[in-house]
Amino acid sequence: MANFIIIVFCLLSGYILRISKVVKPDGFKAINSWIIYIGLPATSFYYLPDLKWDHTLSLCVILPCFILLGAIVFIKGVGKLLQLSRRTTYTLMLVSGFSNTSFVGFPLVASYFGEEYIKWAIISDQTTFFLLASVGTVIALQGSGGARSSVPVSYILRRVLTFPPFVGSVLALSLSSVVDFSGLQPLFAQLSATVSPLALFSIGMQLSFNFYRSEVAVMALSLLYKLCLGPGTLILATYLLGYSGRIAQVANFEMAMPTLVSTSLLLQEFRLNAKLGNSVIGMSIVVGLFSTWLAYQLIHVLL
Repeated sequence: MANFIIIVFCLLSGYILRISKVVKPDGFKAINSWIIYIGLPATSFYYLPDLKWDHTLSLCVILPCFILLGAIVFIKGVGKLLQLSRRTTYTLMLVSGFSNTSFVGFPLVASYFGEEYIKWAIISDQTTFFLLASVGTVIALQGSGGARSSVPVSYILRRVLTFPPFVGSVLALSLSSVVDFSGLQPLFAQLSATVSPLALFSIGMQLSFNFYRSEVAVMALSLLYKLCLGPGTLILATYLLGYSGRIAQVANFEMAMPTLVSTSLLLQEFRLNAKLGNSVIGMSIVVGLFSTWLAYQLIHVLL
């Protein structure tokens, strides 16, 4: 309960301080820089050196792919049914297909399962980022109506290979076999402890509920998939395939997270419907605080 109170407190603090103009509207950028360049790499060095590979860990890689694939299929169907514009359809694909596996995922995994299980959440998070940088970029390009002819492979690789949390994860996994990081664990512990409160505070500063009444239906359908149909289907599929245990639980729980905030950057970069997308992101975080509890209950029963 204490962790859940902290989550709500940090989100509300960021939102209230922004709307009261105590902090600048773009103040979250400085906080994000700390999280991305310092906090998340330190988290990798704190949790990953003792990671032991288990075949069930493949779920942490596979499930983000399926949540995205399901979003593409579901939103394409919704787009045709409601005759949505190409720009709106592809916007909804992005905000429905990527889970907030770190900024929201890490603190919620710690709250429901325990901090020691964040090491598996990191695998889900890195997979999600890789998909966002690659498939997400292609989706955004297609939704922009071909404003750019193509996205060079070198551009995608550069986005992935220069992303500090990805670099931190690779170094933590590769160097742990030859370098003893035990002496630095207290440092990594303190740095990684800053991620959850600062990330939630940053998200609170970015929350947006500025949408048109005519967009309520499509927002609801996007949230229905992201927070209910998508994760629910994956949990059921995992159960039917015979997977169980903590890794399977954490991997599925991460897919029940609200929309990844970073999708907003793609929406802006490729001039998609950023206003609609940001509204879905904001609502998904608020509703997600309740829907993730339901997802946890289902996971606890089946897995």
